[in-house]
Amino acid sequence: MSAGMDMLRGEVMAQPEADRLSYALDLMGFYLDPVPAFFQGCSNLGLDLSVRDVRTLQALDRRRGRWVSPDALQSAALFDRASDQWGSIETVYQRVSAIRRAFAASAYPVTVELWSGVGYRLTAPAAFTFEGIPHA
Repeated sequence: MSAGMDMLRGEVMAQPEADRLSYALDLMGFYLDPVPAFFQGCSNLGLDLSVRDVRTLQALDRRRGRWVSPDALQSAALFDRASDQWGSIETVYQRVSAIRRAFAASAYPVTVELWSGVGYRLTAPAAFTFEGIPHA
């Protein structure tokens, strides 16, 4: 057993016997479903964006420097909903506007460009990351 597992086992066993199972399940939930680094990074940068805006931004960043269609951005923002609940593509335009406003209000060197009829492209220096980890 690794030292990390020994530490977690000790933490669970330190709880009153009746609370151990619940405590262990809560720990598993934390480790299996942490806040993604991209979301935490956006929060650390002080970007005032909704969860769906951040998902849209992440889809743009994953394809940094390349064009991303509005349909792909809508899918990224709303993947947790049935497609019949997605609403109109206009929501993508609203999300991109919110992202642009957040960057306009900051000093971060990030832009989101539009190519009408094609999609959006995020540009930023290679050294700029949302996660605090150098961009590939």
